[in-house]
Amino acid sequence: MSCTGWLGWRVGAVNSKCFSSTMRNMKNSMRRDRPAERTSPIGDVLLLAPSRGRGGGIERYLATLEQAVDRSGAQVHRVDLLSPGRRPTLAAKAAFAARALVAARRYAPVRCLLVGHPGLLPVAVAVAALARPRRSFVVFHGTDIWGTSLLRRTYLTRLARARPLTVSSFSAGALLPLGVPVVLPPGIDPRWRQTLEETPRLAGVDGQPVVLSVFRLSEWRQKGLPELAKAIQQVRRGLGAVRLVVAGQGPAPSDLIHFLDRFDDAELRVSPSDAELAKLYAAADLFALCTRTSVRPPCSGEGFGIVLAEAQLAGCPVVAPFSGGSADAYVARVTGWSPTDESAEALAAVVLQLLSDRDCLAEAGERAQEWARTVTDPDAYAEQTCRILLGRDRPSGVMPLPRSVPRPRDASAGQAADPMPSR
Repeated sequence: MSCTGWLGWRVGAVNSKCFSSTMRNMKNSMRRDRPAERTSPIGDVLLLAPSRGRGGGIERYLATLEQAVDRSGAQVHRVDLLSPGRRPTLAAKAAFAARALVAARRYAPVRCLLVGHPGLLPVAVAVAALARPRRSFVVFHGTDIWGTSLLRRTYLTRLARARPLTVSSFSAGALLPLGVPVVLPPGIDPRWRQTLEETPRLAGVDGQPVVLSVFRLSEWRQKGLPELAKAIQQVRRGLGAVRLVVAGQGPAPSDLIHFLDRFDDAELRVSPSDAELAKLYAAADLFALCTRTSVRPPCSGEGFGIVLAEAQLAGCPVVAPFSGGSADAYVARVTGWSPTDESAEALAAVVLQLLSDRDCLAEAGERAQEWARTVTDPDAYAEQTCRILLGRDRPSGVMPLPRSVPRPRDASAGQAADPMPSR
């Protein structure tokens, strides 16, 4: 990862003929365009996004923010760098910059400028000058916190007058050198949330325990699949047959396919539909996300782990990474657990103890679903989003009080020790 993130923006490296031509066209367009009439009494939000239609957690996070703001009555004007099949070439970046600047002039002054990835900050500097936002934020999702140099992040963020916004308390702590960050956890699309809740639980139907892990398949090593597969082998020696199911956005790398071919009872599901993924969650006895944390290149880590919340909505208890932002995505030793370190042996100890008591595991799944329903309530999330981004509460409704989560019958009996959250 470069010092400016996976988008590859570099200040000063924009002197090609292609860029100059695009910028001339942009200036001509700006001269022709007149500011549009206001359609929202609340104000406009200008969203600079890295992509649309390519999948992944960043897109889902920004989409739920956009939905929440739309529900408030504010109008969101979104400018995307990439679309399916389009690569982050210099021409694509120049065209994105042109469209972003045209939008900034057309809708100025905006109530909020939301920069969806720190790699877009070089463009956001110029956009902020034209859009004159009352509030501005730049979203840091996870590994982009360490993949961008502190000097470059500090300079660009302050120049754009954007406050850092991130998804978990762990990530917020890492961002403190930039100032006090705002924490806004990921939301879940209401329709997808309903699908997860309403899909009938199928866990334990055939008697064979099922462990599910979901992640972008190209990142299978960083997501800890080698350690999880080794841990499942150890669990089988003590418990018998256990099926491992791996699912995620493809394509599946050839080395991943060859790796899973070495293991019995291992299944790979490439780019499942929402309905198919909901059934996989419903059929799993336990969900495991084993992302490894490294703040040195190549950086890896979990900023939050939205799949943990999705699994719990489906009634599936979770095993979360040892460190990172996932401590905010479950209730420790009530709806989820984590190992004592990143080794396969520590992971196997947790999985074995949980799968050994299927009744307690089912109760944990019920608690997980109740907790996840509360923390992902769409109305509450929309209110929280509007309060942060727009500086106001939604006019309708009051955030519901969270329901209490019942404690387990015996918090220490038959359960692996859970480490203190790494923040």
